[in-house]
Amino acid sequence: MSENNIQALLKQGIELAREGNKAEARKLFEQVVELDDQNEKGWFWLASVMESDEEKRICLSNVLLINPGNERAQKLMEQLEARAKKTKADEEVIPGVTRRQLLMFAGGGAVVVLLAIVALVSAVSNQRAQESAATVSARQTSESFTAVAVQATADSISATETQVAIASPTPTITNTPERATLPPEFTSTPIPTATPSPEPLPPATGLSGSIIAASSLDLGQTGYYALQVIPLDGGQPRTLGSVEVRDPVLSTDGQRIGYTQYFATTFDFGVGQIAANGSDEVILTQGLAILQAQMPSYCSSADGSTLVAFVGLPIGEREIDFSGSVSKPYQVFTLNLATQELRRLTNDDATYTYPALSADCARIAAVRNDERGANPGADIVLIDTLLLSMTPITNDLSGFTETHLRWSPDGSELVYAAAQTGDERNHDIVARPPNPNATPRVLVRSSYDDIRPVFSPDGRYLAFASDRNGHYDILVLDLSDNTLYQLTSGREQDFPGGWAP
Repeated sequence: MSENNIQALLKQGIELAREGNKAEARKLFEQVVELDDQNEKGWFWLASVMESDEEKRICLSNVLLINPGNERAQKLMEQLEARAKKTKADEEVIPGVTRRQLLMFAGGGAVVVLLAIVALVSAVSNQRAQESAATVSARQTSESFTAVAVQATADSISATETQVAIASPTPTITNTPERATLPPEFTSTPIPTATPSPEPLPPATGLSGSIIAASSLDLGQTGYYALQVIPLDGGQPRTLGSVEVRDPVLSTDGQRIGYTQYFATTFDFGVGQIAANGSDEVILTQGLAILQAQMPSYCSSADGSTLVAFVGLPIGEREIDFSGSVSKPYQVFTLNLATQELRRLTNDDATYTYPALSADCARIAAVRNDERGANPGADIVLIDTLLLSMTPITNDLSGFTETHLRWSPDGSELVYAAAQTGDERNHDIVARPPNPNATPRVLVRSSYDDIRPVFSPDGRYLAFASDRNGHYDILVLDLSDNTLYQLTSGREQDFPGGWAP
């Protein structure tokens, strides 16, 4: 099978793993490492969907055989070893095998799972007969775990029932006669656009403030990065907190930074927060009756309280499709940070992503994809947080996919990335008023993938990530004259999330 096909399997598996469909993801990752036993990323992601620590250890051992410098695999292996030493209570009959584990082999189903792992590890072992004595020793340590029975464990969910208020009405989509004749997502009218050149861009100068970004090398190949503050005056970036994140966002008052936080020990995620000065690192969604919370957004209400909007999977509300053929039905929630009141704003089978709260907390713009409906496709909707009514803003369905929504500082426009179906690695940056009859403006159109737009506080500049150099760097567009500057460069992946004054 070609390298492109292997990469396609890997990409599909990663998407399923991030959606929580571990069973289907595991099948794809197993195919990847069977076809390419040197695929470091395939082994790492296979570890993420394995049920037991023994299986995870086997996969991580192979990651380290391929790349002994993989810091994420080293860290996870150390955590597994520490946990094994702490919890192991059974006497070993032979090194690495306990009486309890031997008894588990009585079940035929465990043998089937074991044989699958043996086949994978054997394939790698046969290819590496000439490795050094140290490497052979490491592989033998890995292979010893194939004598250990596989015990599937169920995830336990602890959720508090207090301080949770669920909005039961289903949001009503307001269909208007004009909806059938809305203007297309991209107008054919010539408009000024910033077209990045393959030539080096000038460095950003004369700008003030800092960019809050997810920025680092993805050593663990997880799609999560260090949280960094990047000065616009040329100063040295500094790292905030100790966790790996994506989707960083600055609160309305500039005092907090929210993000989707990665939990390395469980390969899971939730919504976290840290103060802008680097203190008070907390998990906002811990103990709430939701799973896989992500993509936070802030606003300040009239009573002075701060709300955080995000999407997540409700517990016990409806049957979730784990088939992998469609995305899970992520719903929109808000959390009042003062009262800890959790409120559910959507209640249907659609999948919602990238909720963006308006500054006054009255509206949430989000991407809605009704994959289970008759007309699947991603479009932007506007949710009234008081009435829970829903108004479609775009209507191209499967023609274009919108993502990474943000409001302009004055609340007059939404800015987002949009890609045409079939060309998902070529997003352009678009702005439009939150009105279904409004005409969109294409702010950045190029042959590169331009994503995650963020306005400057005064609305004059737009920071965004672009892969024009083979990896994502942060560029800055002066909207007054379409001059394009480059803020970051290097091997790191850089994704802006907020512009602090």
